[in-house]
Amino acid sequence: MLTEREKMFGELPKGAYLYCIHCERAYPKDKYRVMSDIDFGLMQMCPYEDCDGDAVMDAWEWTRICSEHTDYPDVPEENKVYPMYKQ
Repeated sequence: MLTEREKMFGELPKGAYLYCIHCERAYPKDKYRVMSDIDFGLMQMCPYEDCDGDAVMDAWEWTRICSEHTDYPDVPEENKVYPMYKQ
């Protein structure tokens, strides 16, 4: 079964990671929380409990982030923050 993100943007390669632009952490593409919203129904959310990003529009491909940050690993560490914009 395809996730809402895959329905919108197409399937990602197996083992791919996504990057949440809200909490700046990466996670396996098949991981997400399901949240019920009065206006939108069931929503797929970033898997990190302390994040309010969704796993559809707020999830970018990890390879896209790595293309701009060549020091980031191919396989991200769980729960580690990877800043999109370095200071």
